[in-house]
Amino acid sequence: MVWLRKALAFLLVLGALAAPVTSASAQAATAGVILAGPLNAVFPPAGNAIRKDFPVAVDPQSTWTIKSWVRIDLPSDGARTVLSLIDQGGNAVVDVGIRSGRIFAESAAGRAVSSVHGKPGEWLLVTLTADSTGLALQVSGERVVRSRFQPSAAAVAVIMAPRAEGKDVFRGAIASLTMWQGNPPLVARTDWRKPDERLIQFETGSPTWPLQTKQTMGLASPQDPASLPVSRAPDAKGPPAAKPAPTAALTPAGEGRWVVGAWRLAAAPDVSTAPATISRPDFDASGWLPAIVPGTILATYVANGVYADPAYGLNNLLIPESLNQQDYWLRAEFERPDGGQRELQALEFLGINYAAEIWVNGERLGMTEGAFIRGRFVLPARFQTGQRIAVAVRVLPPPHPDLPHEESLTAGPGQNGGAMAIDGPTFSASQGWDWIPSVRDRNTGVWQEVVLEATGDARIGDPHVRTVLPNPDNSLAELTIEVPVINDADSERAVEIEARFGDVTLRQTATLAPMANSTVRFAPDRFAQLRLRNPKLWWPNGYGEPVLHTLVLTARVDGAVSDTRDIRFGIREISYELSLVDSAEELQRVAVAPARSMGEQLLDVAHKGIRKVPGGWAVSLARDVAGSPALAPVADNALAPHLLIRVNGVPIAVRGGNWGMDDWMKRVTRERMEPFFRLHRDANVNTIRNWMGQSTERVFFDLADEYGLLVLNDFWISTQDHNGEPGDTALFLANAADTISQFRHHPSIALWIGRNEGVPPPMLNTGLEKLVREIDGTRAYLPNSREVNMAGSGPWNYQPPEAYFTRIGRGFSTEVGTPSFPTLETFRTMMPAEDQWPISDTWAYHDWHQGKAGDVASFMKAMQNRLGAASDLVDFENKAQLLNYEAHRAIFEGMNAGLFTRNSGRLLWMTHPAWPSTTWQIYSYDYDTHAAFFGSKKGSEPVHVQINLPEHSVAVVNSLGDAIGAGKVRVRNYAFDGRLLDDRMIAAKVAAYAVAEIGAAVPDTLFNGTPVVITKLELFDKDDRLLSENLYWLAREPSGYRAMDTMKAANVSVSAKQTAHADEHEIVATLSNASAHPALLVKLSLLDAAGERVLPAYWSDNYVSLLPGEMRSVTIRSPKSASRPHTISVRGWNVEARTSQVAE
Repeated sequence: MVWLRKALAFLLVLGALAAPVTSASAQAATAGVILAGPLNAVFPPAGNAIRKDFPVAVDPQSTWTIKSWVRIDLPSDGARTVLSLIDQGGNAVVDVGIRSGRIFAESAAGRAVSSVHGKPGEWLLVTLTADSTGLALQVSGERVVRSRFQPSAAAVAVIMAPRAEGKDVFRGAIASLTMWQGNPPLVARTDWRKPDERLIQFETGSPTWPLQTKQTMGLASPQDPASLPVSRAPDAKGPPAAKPAPTAALTPAGEGRWVVGAWRLAAAPDVSTAPATISRPDFDASGWLPAIVPGTILATYVANGVYADPAYGLNNLLIPESLNQQDYWLRAEFERPDGGQRELQALEFLGINYAAEIWVNGERLGMTEGAFIRGRFVLPARFQTGQRIAVAVRVLPPPHPDLPHEESLTAGPGQNGGAMAIDGPTFSASQGWDWIPSVRDRNTGVWQEVVLEATGDARIGDPHVRTVLPNPDNSLAELTIEVPVINDADSERAVEIEARFGDVTLRQTATLAPMANSTVRFAPDRFAQLRLRNPKLWWPNGYGEPVLHTLVLTARVDGAVSDTRDIRFGIREISYELSLVDSAEELQRVAVAPARSMGEQLLDVAHKGIRKVPGGWAVSLARDVAGSPALAPVADNALAPHLLIRVNGVPIAVRGGNWGMDDWMKRVTRERMEPFFRLHRDANVNTIRNWMGQSTERVFFDLADEYGLLVLNDFWISTQDHNGEPGDTALFLANAADTISQFRHHPSIALWIGRNEGVPPPMLNTGLEKLVREIDGTRAYLPNSREVNMAGSGPWNYQPPEAYFTRIGRGFSTEVGTPSFPTLETFRTMMPAEDQWPISDTWAYHDWHQGKAGDVASFMKAMQNRLGAASDLVDFENKAQLLNYEAHRAIFEGMNAGLFTRNSGRLLWMTHPAWPSTTWQIYSYDYDTHAAFFGSKKGSEPVHVQINLPEHSVAVVNSLGDAIGAGKVRVRNYAFDGRLLDDRMIAAKVAAYAVAEIGAAVPDTLFNGTPVVITKLELFDKDDRLLSENLYWLAREPSGYRAMDTMKAANVSVSAKQTAHADEHEIVATLSNASAHPALLVKLSLLDAAGERVLPAYWSDNYVSLLPGEMRSVTIRSPKSASRPHTISVRGWNVEARTSQVAE
């Protein structure tokens, strides 16, 4: 009967060929068409599927054939799918697979199984034909086996080695895979002999990372003047800037160190005198401007009133681009101090952008190049104590400043950078990004301190402290202290190095050849004092105190002190869990502890070592796990392939944000920067990403150490296939080496990252890995800020809150952003009143984006659909704050929902604004905190109760190491008019480092009686102590939120009293809602006697929502250096504005 079925099939095919053609698929089949192939692909164990779309959809009733060689590399008793034809919805129409060495073809209607048993490494020729009689499968010339086939949908693609959760994956190869209809000539010509693998170029399911293939270089010509932003108040210049305070010529900064001050500035084209003359003490620079050093050229000009504040309105447009197209002279004078026995004096420049010539008393001492490398210049030995010394620095801007793009409602955002990218180690963002406009001087200047140091023959370099915690309970810390020593003498020197911290004092002597250097190493195998029992550890915010210890180093030659150096360090060990491709091309989950490796390469991060794997990309192992003290297998693979960071062995739920730049004009004094770090700590942030290394300076890392903020530190390269790549590899690596050496002792640094959104070019990438391994050796280097052992970045525009639970930011995500409008009070200080409403070009210039990644269109649409279009600025700001709060809370609660099972980290784009901005921030440039701050703070609580979306279930999140035993959650649901709908208690038991869903928060039936439900959650421990509380406004449909606009005004009163506090103003404010309905997002502001805001102000909570009859207390602190608090103002979603005086 087999011959009869074949004959009937043949006649049916002839009939189909003779029938009128009625579809594209049928036409293609008549003419003979190749739907896919020939395809050659190999699927290693760590590989992924490969999809090929058909040129036309395959009609369910059509006839087609697939023919392919298949090699099985990994036998299995379980079924493995070799390939699938899928429909538009991604559902399998037919599968070809293998089980126990036998090929099968399967559809919903039946299965055909070959009798041939393939062996590992053996090639099998598989032919599968579909026609009106069903599927016909033949393997390596065996008899044809058949099954029924009744597809209901057209196939649109073939997927080779598809993946499905819980199913084994095909590992092997496919050669000459071809799928066709009709009789295409190619098939007739195909030689179906066994493949010669030596002659085949296989596509791989695990490709290596690609090289850059394209780039943008900014604007090719100046921007169309018609698209430039225009102010409605062109003559408004904003408040005047503060004049630069005079500084001393030399300010003591420790033993044998002085900070050089009293600098003056002139543009080089305005100075015709020769450098040798400018740098002499008798040169008259009294007509030059008092300069801000450390600082930029533009900062000096603004402080001296040459230009109005460029951050106000559109003032930046009034500053010429010529500032980045000329050199500058900076000049200072001082008397050579008495260094005692330390006769060698040198000037150290901690940072100059971009390059500089250094002249002293008529002599050129040398140059620096790159913004992040220090320059050390020894003063000539002929200089005597008390002699007048003049220092002149010719500063050169970045060589490729490019053209600016000025954002307007018409022009939209620019390209994010341009030609400056090829300059490498500089502030590339200053060309203009989608969070700052072009900075006119491109941050040119002596932007870090200039230090005069006095040493003897021997001096101390950048020390390093390595911590290993060998016991799981952290009861023992083993420290290794490395002290570089330099002999500046022209003869051999015996140098004694003394190291002291706490009650530990260590000494060791090293003999150094003339003009040589060496590293003195204090290790626990020689110095038992370095094995510390019950050490005081450094912890990230929320996990413990960030304890810092002071290490004091002294170098002595012949008993005399030659140099001293002290640093603060933390006793802590950074380690990681990563999914890594091993030598067998398997994907392994591995614990990586670089501090235990002693410089051995653990990770292969070269382009060929970066492999595409299920769920993203992963780097490879550089050695076997077995036998390495720094590597260990990890059984739990749930987070694969994503990064997990551990500190002192504890898994860290990384919650935080990006800093694009500390300050767009590089005004980065400790006094200016510290409030930002304190605000991060108060917002429950534990991690900052130093995006593209734009904030790489001492004060940044010092404050991160103090406030317990982990730092993911990028180097100075941006997006692959968009931005240019550095043109000078040696220059880049020299700046990188000095950066690593200078900052490696900081406990806050958790990871070095090669590039923002891409992998550095090959020589840079492997060079950076080597520098990190050899100079640091205690942290990992990963080449890419996204995709490689991390999630992709974005989105950066508004998304509905439930999206952060279901599809956005899964794994370890370094960039997730949403608009974040400032407070009304701050916004009104940013621009003239005429530009504030309706939305203007000035909004766009301050980052209210019309298009591209940060397009506000989805935010505006959500506002209109959910809350109604804004009627004026006050209404807009009120509605924006509500969207801010719930979106930022949802970003972190969405991460919490899958904590340590599918998510290990999520960073906002951004937490910190570099200038007065309307988006991507949790506070404003002036320190004011808006609803985004308190939404982020709430969602980032280490122990937290929340509602998981979209299912509205109650979840308890425990990021810490102590389990929550007999806890409970009180759930109360109210109608938005104040009616109590539901009040119940749910038991809560949550393991350490875990999340538990414990029941429903809002039964859907509640929405039948009210369009908006107000839900209050309270988490209590076994002793009824409140651990966390949370309040939501929820609707069944987005349009349901419109009802909130009709909420009755709540009667909220505030009583405030100042309490005794030695270091700062402290106020306790008690809020009372005397109404019978809820009060939402009650916003408090601290005011002085003149009615101006007191900033910074640190709030225990704000944008507080109160149930009917509820009372809450919040604590506010402000520095004694700020104005004295006098009143507190109150406003809110449905709260009338009022003020309340602060009682003494």
